[in-house]
Amino acid sequence: MTSGRYDVRALVTSEKSKAALLRKVPMLQDKAVFVGDVTDAETMQRAFAGAFALVCVTSAVPKLKVWSLFPFLLGKLFGKKRKMRFGWKGGKPEQVDWIGQKNQFDCAKEAKCKKVVLVGTMTGTEKDSFLNSIGEGEGDQIVMWKRKAEVYLIDLCKSSGMEYTIVHAGGLSDQPGGQAPVAVGVDDKLREVKPNRRIPRADVAEVCLQSLGCEAAANRSFDLTSIDAGVALTAGGLEGLLESLEGANCDYSINPPPP
Repeated sequence: MTSGRYDVRALVTSEKSKAALLRKVPMLQDKAVFVGDVTDAETMQRAFAGAFALVCVTSAVPKLKVWSLFPFLLGKLFGKKRKMRFGWKGGKPEQVDWIGQKNQFDCAKEAKCKKVVLVGTMTGTEKDSFLNSIGEGEGDQIVMWKRKAEVYLIDLCKSSGMEYTIVHAGGLSDQPGGQAPVAVGVDDKLREVKPNRRIPRADVAEVCLQSLGCEAAANRSFDLTSIDAGVALTAGGLEGLLESLEGANCDYSINPPPP
């Protein structure tokens, strides 16, 4: 957004979020920030009108239940396993990561967007991913809902002519971009590489931007994280990273989402 490469619109959930974003990004104009509800497609239509691409970073946000810290810490003290418990800030994964993303993809199609770039998460091939355990009971299955939305996007693009790029980001950090060694992979194989470091949010954002104009990123789904054997991301460097995959994409037949 601060690169000046594109005219950007932002979609946020509330007037409070809009005010906070405008304070954080002074170059963003008030008229370019829209307030909408991702679970209600009608509230997003103005934001999509005339857009050529969608970069979707929507996600349910976990919130620690503070009371669960006490049994967790006591369990560690006495060598017993106890789980920390989490709720959600706002909507649950089914509403945000499935319905909310699906609505955005449908809006992009109706607006005749050319491209959708979607930021997801790694661990999609792992049925027992810790992320799936976050929430009530046995967990709210956030990664599975994200995976379901990804499959929907792929099918939608095949039938509509839109292009997609799906980026499964590893753990995130706030370090500066363009410095950490980053690498791409598929099907969580990069998680087997040690040490596996957090990837700067700035590098994930740069990959999203480069995906908009990178032919090699069209109709691709891949993992992105930081490992010692990686390379620092440079302007135009995404194409070189993707060459290392030799055309491979993530395989959604591994731990497939529910229909």
